[in-house]
Amino acid sequence: MSEDPIPGPGVDIDRQQLGRDQLIALLRDVTEQRDKVVSQFEAMALQVNEATREIDDAMLVAEHNARKAEECEHRTQQETARANALAAELEEERRTRVKIAAEFAHYRDVVQHAPVDDPWGQLGRAASQIVNDRVAWARAKIPPDSPLLPWFDRAVELAKTAGRQAWKWGKAFYLWAKPRVIEAWKWLRSEIARRMSRE
Repeated sequence: MSEDPIPGPGVDIDRQQLGRDQLIALLRDVTEQRDKVVSQFEAMALQVNEATREIDDAMLVAEHNARKAEECEHRTQQETARANALAAELEEERRTRVKIAAEFAHYRDVVQHAPVDDPWGQLGRAASQIVNDRVAWARAKIPPDSPLLPWFDRAVELAKTAGRQAWKWGKAFYLWAKPRVIEAWKWLRSEIARRMSRE
């Protein structure tokens, strides 16, 4: 076996001139170089994997943040629309209350300046005005979205209908009873006068 030194990696190798020991040494050297290259490649692959994982994590965080921002923007738009709708409802309610107050003020003015030809009619209108004011005050205390509001309106309408019927029947009874009471009073006066004249 020859004791020639092992040629470097850049030197062309003539396999026939090399001995067995030289081939083994050359194989070891090539294997070491291959192992170094493989370990360097594995280290680079690990670095690339870590960098890729960091990039993936950063992309996931960015996507999550973008989704959150989009949800927040959507929620903000919904809240803004809801606030605008509530503001419109409140403005409509305020306009309705102002209109009702103006109607009551006009009606009160008409009642105050109406000629008093019929005192009972005047009394009835005044009582009706007081009741209507109290009903409007009680209705204003109920929130507009309350489920009790329709029931309150129905109860008020029922009370108004019952009041109108009671007024109608009372008036009819008054018209029916008035001549009879007058007749009874005349008869009673004449009866008293007749008995007094006997004594």
